[in-house]
Amino acid sequence: MNDRLSLTSLFPRCLTTCLYIWTAYITLTRIHQIPRWFLALTIVPTLAVALYTYYKVIARGPGSPLDFPDLLVHDLKAAENGLELPPEYMSKRCLTLKHDGRFRVCQICHVWKPDRCHHCSSCDVCILKMDHHCPWFAECTGFRNQKFFIQFLMYTTLYAFLVLIYTCYELGTWFNSGSFNRELIDFHLLGVALLAVAVFISVLAFTCFSIYQVCKNQTTIEVHGMRRYRRDLEILNDSYGTNEHLENIFDLGSSMANWQDIMGTSWLEWILPIETFKYKKSKHTKDEKGLYFNVRPQVQDRLLSSRCLEDQLLRRVTPRPSLEADRASVEIIGAN
Repeated sequence: MNDRLSLTSLFPRCLTTCLYIWTAYITLTRIHQIPRWFLALTIVPTLAVALYTYYKVIARGPGSPLDFPDLLVHDLKAAENGLELPPEYMSKRCLTLKHDGRFRVCQICHVWKPDRCHHCSSCDVCILKMDHHCPWFAECTGFRNQKFFIQFLMYTTLYAFLVLIYTCYELGTWFNSGSFNRELIDFHLLGVALLAVAVFISVLAFTCFSIYQVCKNQTTIEVHGMRRYRRDLEILNDSYGTNEHLENIFDLGSSMANWQDIMGTSWLEWILPIETFKYKKSKHTKDEKGLYFNVRPQVQDRLLSSRCLEDQLLRRVTPRPSLEADRASVEIIGAN
């Protein structure tokens, strides 16, 4: 994982924190048309939760296969040739393979790559269910911190909206009163208003896009790399012997099911920056760790009923005849 105490990591985090605190300070001290207690009652809690979710994303981290010792590859060449296989819980439930049918291996981290796992060039480590690398966090968004990232976006949008409404109301009152003929505008307040406009528009758009992705159970990488993603899933189409197009096998069938799979099943989990209840229940198991994922019921039924997929996977991970011939020739030479 990237060094969390490096300058490239500390600068965006300090800058983000300072911008939050500065905008809150200006809003609370430079606005006089709205009661101070009302400003504090709305601004302070929203600011506190937004900053908490911000640092929760960083502290929680996205998760990596390196956190699981049984995913380490002992012999990279053997793994590439199908002579070394991943743990059984991964080999039985892994759906996205290389286009030659073998399990994915990271050449840099020397680990088996579960479904939806990708190597981040910025963090220089593999990330479980990687969504994207965010420069404002100096951290990746992945399986473990995706829920808190979505909550951060929602609370930041709310915070920017409140600041925008309050500052625009103050500036509008100042302008309508004709005070601009007697005194200069408060540039601090104007700066906060302009910043709030930019942040609100940009973060609102990204929040809507991120919520849409959650409801579709897709990551940013899967959205923008759908062609390669589809190619990785061609083995499923081949195994079914049909030309059926599988758009997203991780879509559980409804927006609510996808939302609950990531954000939790109760409204308290949706609004509070806490771990989901199902994650706490599976704390001592491999479930809910980003190592494998549920699929649509229709796909699950077909995977369970079709032995063709299992046979094809076994054939593709079995050493090729050329490799077996090479090993046989080596044994003969050794015997001679």
